[in-house]
Formats: sequence, C-alpha cells, structure tokens
Amino acid sequence: MEGIMFYIISAITVGGALGVLLSKDPYRAAMWMIFSFFGIAGLFVMLHAQFNAMLQIIVYAGAIAVMIMLVMMIMDRRTIESLKRFNSQFYWPALIGLALFADLAFLAYKFKIDTSNAGKNLAINGSNTQMIGEVLFKHYLLPFEVTAIILLVALIGAVVLTKKDIS
Repeated sequence: MEGIMFYIISAITVGGALGVLLSKDPYRAAMWMIFSFFGIAGLFVMLHAQFNAMLQIIVYAGAIAVMIMLVMMIMDRRTIESLKRFNSQFYWPALIGLALFADLAFLAYKFKIDTSNAGKNLAINGSNTQMIGEVLFKHYLLPFEVTAIILLVALIGAVVLTKKDIS
C-alpha cells in the first residue's frame, strides 16, 4: 500500500511540475506550482517528517505562492504576456539535465539502492516535531529569539519604507 501511495503522490508532484513548465498562462502555472508543493508535502509525510510537511504547506504553498500571485496581479497583464516564453539556448541545460538523470538512474541500478527503510529512523525517539522543538528551545533559544527580533525589525522597516505620508 505504501508503494502505491508513493507513486500516486509522486505523480501529483511531477504532474504539477510539468504543469508549471507547459502552462502558457502564468496564473495557471502558479496554481500548478501550488499543486506540486502539496505533492512534496505528501512525500514528506510518507518519510514521517510531518514538521517538514507542514512547513512546506505553510511557507511554500501558502506564503510564497501568494507572494507570486500578488506580484503577478500588480504587474500589468500585457507585460506578463509579452515576456519571452522560452529561451533559445535551452538545449544545453536540457542535455545536462538528461545526462544527470541518466547518471543517477545508472547509479541507482548499479548499487541497487534500497529505499524501503527511508525515513523509518526519524520516528525512533518520538516525533520529529518534538525533537526539533526540544533542540530549538533548549539548546538554541538565544539565536532563535535574536532571529525573531531581527525579523520583527525587518517587518517594521518594510512597513515604514512603504508607508506614504498621510498628513
């Protein structure tokens, strides 16, 4: 059953990525990207990495996708449609990508990589969310708080810089 779920979730992920690549409408490409992000979150769940799956949904499928949609809404639609769709020099990156894929497939076949136990060691000592929380708040509390203060200052700075004079 696990193998069937892996193939279904992988098909969702790869289908979303292909939708991004092949879609002519940038808005639909952004929606395909969100679809692909949800597939990646499903793969994280299969690896027993629920914390990473939630981060994938909240940060990527939520914040990043919304930011991309807002930028596209702010830009003029004619500007987006007039952008060059494909680069004329895409042959070399495509050839390099195919060579890397062939190399990885050859190595996986040669060394008979077994992925049946992938992610099983993550759940040995409780959930990984609990382990991340314990490490973050016991050993790295000061850097965590400093990071929170820096992000707060950056947020206030962004608001001040974009604020227009009301007076």
